[in-house]
Amino acid sequence: MQTRTEALRRNTADPAARTVEVVWTTGAPVRRHHFDDYTVTPYEERLAVTDKAVDLSRLNAGAPVLDGHRAGGVSDQLAVVERAWISSGKGVALLRFPDTGTSARADEVFALIEQGIVRNLSVGYSQDEYTDEPATGADDVAVRTVTRWTPHEISIVTIPADAGAQVRSGVAVRGAVARRVALRQSLAARLAS
Repeated sequence: MQTRTEALRRNTADPAARTVEVVWTTGAPVRRHHFDDYTVTPYEERLAVTDKAVDLSRLNAGAPVLDGHRAGGVSDQLAVVERAWISSGKGVALLRFPDTGTSARADEVFALIEQGIVRNLSVGYSQDEYTDEPATGADDVAVRTVTRWTPHEISIVTIPADAGAQVRSGVAVRGAVARRVALRQSLAARLAS
């Protein structure tokens, strides 16, 4: 299972309904690594984000919203996906948290979302169809374009993988995202050498 990260939309948190609207993918390129025996080979993964490319059936069937991709039991589920859709090349969803008092952890996370402290998301998905393009030079990496994929869950996480991860309604986290992306790319380069 692959994962990608995005940012919560703070201004859409509705305390009465216990819902929040999120962007769970922008399709931004993400550096990945393929492990073949003892060789680590970097490549860039690109997701097509269209109605035709993304199979939303699992999300729209009430997929779980997990705490950091942990799926060890029911206690790892914080919320549920009420509805998911594609809009302007982005995956968007409405998440619903349980009623206040049902789960202390869900209450804590929802409060942090309302306050704008917790903002980042990741999506767990399977690649159903893709094409690979080899690297064209020493300073280039191979590219995998995923043309058909299925999201299985949405997770609330601390560090996003998608360089396009940001609070949809503002620019407050762009600098932090850029710093995290640069750090991640530096680590990937060290792993590759």
